[in-house]
Formats: sequence, C-alpha cells, structure tokens
Amino acid sequence: MSKDKLPFRLHPEADREAIAATKWITEDDPYQGSLFKDALTSAIRKAQEQWTIYRVFDGEYRKIRVGKFTYAIIFRVQNEEIQILAVMHLHRKPGYWKERSETWSE
Repeated sequence: MSKDKLPFRLHPEADREAIAATKWITEDDPYQGSLFKDALTSAIRKAQEQWTIYRVFDGEYRKIRVGKFTYAIIFRVQNEEIQILAVMHLHRKPGYWKERSETWSE
C-alpha cells in the first residue's frame, strides 16, 4: 500500500462523464445523487491513497467501482499522479476510453 497520497487529474472527458452521471442520478433521486457524489469522491481518494492494491489490466490501467453504483473510475499512475481517464458506466461500451491515454495533455 502506498504511504503517500498522490495528486489526481481528471481527463476532460472523464470530468464530463462525472458531471453527467451525477446529474442523471440526481434528477432521478436527489438522495442517490448525493450518495453517488460521496462514492465518487471515496473512489478517487482510494486511488490516491491505495492505488497499488488495484489489479492492473491492459498494461497500465486500474479500475475502482464507485460504491454500489454501476460506475467505475478507470485510472493509471504516471508522473507521480493519478490520471483518471474515465468515469464509466459498467454496462456500456467497454474500452471506449482507451484512446484518451494517447490524448492526455501534460
């Protein structure tokens, strides 16, 4: 387990996904929307503090489920920071986010 909390950045598309998911869930049920925001914050914090415990897939990526919701954050560690590439719905189009790693701006 990592001792240090790594800084994080969201890819612009991941940021848009987080906003859209929060809005969609909140419009359906404000209480669930609040729970989703908390779960998303918790998932990001876990990535920052304990990124080494999450299994690597496709070479450099890791995934953390967003609480009980059907969402996960996809991230990698580069340049001593957590780079969040997607806030993805788990029942839709897997792998759509992979091209984002190529367009990540430093």
